Amino acid sequence: MAAEASGARVIALRCSACHGALPAASNDVAFRCPQCGRAWEIIGGVLRERPSAFVAPPPSPRHPILYLPYWSFPVSAKATPSGFQEESHLKARDRAAKFERAFVSAFSIYRPTYVGEWGLVYTRLPPKWQTRTGHGPRAPGATISGFDARKLAALYILGEIDRAADIGSLEIELDVGEPELWAIPCYDLGEGIRCPWSRAELPVGALDDVAEIRRVTQRLEA
Repeated sequence: MAAEASGARVIALRCSACHGALPAASNDVAFRCPQCGRAWEIIGGVLRERPSAFVAPPPSPRHPILYLPYWSFPVSAKATPSGFQEESHLKARDRAAKFERAFVSAFSIYRPTYVGEWGLVYTRLPPKWQTRTGHGPRAPGATISGFDARKLAALYILGEIDRAADIGSLEIELDVGEPELWAIPCYDLGEGIRCPWSRAELPVGALDDVAEIRRVTQRLEA
């Protein structure tokens, strides 16, 4: 069972497709069904289905795998230089054209501007990973809503375009699609977690809910 923020309504956490129980940590607002792999988010007091996908783990992993939740968005971006086209303007235009998908970490990170945010890393340079749908891995739910993540995804894209040229001198057309709940693997090193593709690491202290994520994962795999 989960209560809305107002505390006025209690929602039964059962998959609307297979009727299996949806495992939830204390602050989860979206969930991935361990039975059928479908994703659900609490919206307006009811469970609404979100597209769900997962990334296959690296072959022959050297460390235990821990799946983390991410919101993923299809993106279409266009930057049109206004007036004289400086080289930086052209770089911004080409940069915008390359964006097809944005990612936002769906788990809580303490001081992300200091320790990093892998959703932004994946947005900047998407790894060449294998994505799949269906049952897939045992993965925790999301503590950040798809609505809030969508706003962050737009900021990530605009920020990346601005890195190439001042967006004040550009006309920007940006379309961020509907959220998809992805499960992406990382290595659990004990004192930290490591991205298998970028090799970036986060200390466990940077994840507000890493202990809860581990408990949920262990409970699902038991």
